[in-house]
Amino acid sequence: MRVLILAFLISLASPVCAADQSALAKAMVAVRADRWAEARQLARPAGQVALDIVEWRRLRAGEGRLEEYRAFLARNPDWPGLGKVRSEAEGVIATGDDPSAIVAFFGSRDPVTGEGALRLAEAEAALGRRGKAEAVAVSAWRRLPLAEPVQSAFLARYGRALAGHHTARLDALLWDGHDISAGRMLSLVPEGWQKLAAARIALRNQTPGVDALIAAVPTSLRDDPGLAYERFMWRTRKGRGEDAIALLDARSGSAESLGRPARWAGWRRYYAHQVLREGDPKLAYRLAARHHLRAGASYAELEWLSGFIALRFLDRPETALKHFRAFEAAVRTPISLGRAGYWEGRALEAMGHPQEARAAYAMGAQFQTSFYGLLSAERGGIAMDPSLTGKDHYPDWRAQPFARSSVIAAALLLHEAGEQNLVEMFLTHLAESVDPAGQRALAGLALELNDHHIALRIAKTAAATGNVMVEAYFPVTGIARSRHPVPTELVLSIVRRESEFDPSVASGAGALGLMQLMPTTAKAMADELSVRYSSSALTADPAYNARLGAAYLSHLVEEFGPNPVLVAAAYNAGPSRAHRWIAEQGDPRAAGVDVIDWIELIPFTETRNYVMRVTESLPIYRARLAGRTGALSLSKELKSN
Repeated sequence: MRVLILAFLISLASPVCAADQSALAKAMVAVRADRWAEARQLARPAGQVALDIVEWRRLRAGEGRLEEYRAFLARNPDWPGLGKVRSEAEGVIATGDDPSAIVAFFGSRDPVTGEGALRLAEAEAALGRRGKAEAVAVSAWRRLPLAEPVQSAFLARYGRALAGHHTARLDALLWDGHDISAGRMLSLVPEGWQKLAAARIALRNQTPGVDALIAAVPTSLRDDPGLAYERFMWRTRKGRGEDAIALLDARSGSAESLGRPARWAGWRRYYAHQVLREGDPKLAYRLAARHHLRAGASYAELEWLSGFIALRFLDRPETALKHFRAFEAAVRTPISLGRAGYWEGRALEAMGHPQEARAAYAMGAQFQTSFYGLLSAERGGIAMDPSLTGKDHYPDWRAQPFARSSVIAAALLLHEAGEQNLVEMFLTHLAESVDPAGQRALAGLALELNDHHIALRIAKTAAATGNVMVEAYFPVTGIARSRHPVPTELVLSIVRRESEFDPSVASGAGALGLMQLMPTTAKAMADELSVRYSSSALTADPAYNARLGAAYLSHLVEEFGPNPVLVAAAYNAGPSRAHRWIAEQGDPRAAGVDVIDWIELIPFTETRNYVMRVTESLPIYRARLAGRTGALSLSKELKSN
């Protein structure tokens, strides 16, 4: 493969010879030490793209002049991470820079920093466009936190235009948690708003004496949505969940009462789940359904949750169906569309409409790479999709229109330099902009590079638009050739979820490698297997990591039986939590417990999602390993004991 990459690079307009392939690797060492001149000198033999990689890193670090940023962006308008490049560019614009160049740099884009907004306003004013300058100033005033010198400059130059926007700015800063910037606004707003701001900040910081500060807020402002939100969060942080729920319920009558409905959405889901588990589905439904959102991920999640509660706990299938259809209209990924089809089918069944239910299941079954897509197929009597064996066709990436782009050239140079994290960044970015054939070609390139992690990341990007590539989406690597004490498909499913097949990944909590093993667990498994423990091997040797991880999985199988729901939950959240959930919600293996409901009632969002992602992978990996599909029986497998 390396020979093919070199041949391809040599064919580009800026050729590089094999002897220069180490140039970028050496340059990246200098880059990491912020030795920019040395890095450029070292990268020069590898050509212009290598020089641009160094320049990209330098500009993202905020090192450069405006003209250098403009030149780079003109040369490489399709590179990844340009938002960071533009943001840093705003910070280096100097007062004496050409006003026309500053205006051209922003184009139709709003500044994202206070410094950038000030420089753009100054440039518009210098060009004689005072109205545009004031519009830039007002927009920044209402949107952005500002350092003290920038705020003072805005007030000095555009104070009259900004005068009517002070309370709106203060309110926005308080909602966004910019307490220092908010503090600088207090002298500019009426006394009542000063007292309101003091109470909101004190609540957020859990300052003693907050009751007196709340009492000091004028009656006309005591119903302020921002104050209500901070009181809600204060109760949540203090462990006063019941009081927080009561306040959330009381404020959910209108979007105006919430102020910013999206800010409440995460805790709305949390408390709706909690109340549902505690046995109050009517309150849970009120919390979930009265969200007052109109779009976005939280809207979709709350619409689905409202439907789930209405169907499974309130016996209101007609209401549930409306929520499920609203959910379907708001989503586009296979995971979510499979979920929509399944639950619409369940609601229609409960309404006594079997034919419509079958149609809903057929819709969901189009997405059999997902948990609910597989359950839809099973419930609708639809065979497993033969394409799940993973016999995909990947077009030659060299023949694609993007093959001559500097993005691909940069990715290949970075691969040769051993910079796989940056390779991933470039290739997944490109996958977001190419057509389905291009996405398949990029996945094929990653597979040629023998990087299953990047192939999976590209496949996930493609799957989000409905373009599923099974071989890349469900990788089978060398660990499948080893003998394990648990089924190979279980090991692969756990690896896919834990690390996405990145052998060198380390989590913030200290988990390492393919199966994200904590060092203490890995050492215990190594001792048990009588093999030498090596912390470095956990990220350097995928087979070693998988061997120890499979040994730990075998302990969980011994503890919970072959039930993949409990094994996955225990691997993610710990065995003690899995036992606690059995005690609280019943045993999902028992005849009287609905295992789907049990999964959906897992308290942790991460673990709910984890269990579904692991269990959906099992039948697909069996098909991949066997080279053929079998009968669908996921619902039985979820109940296995």
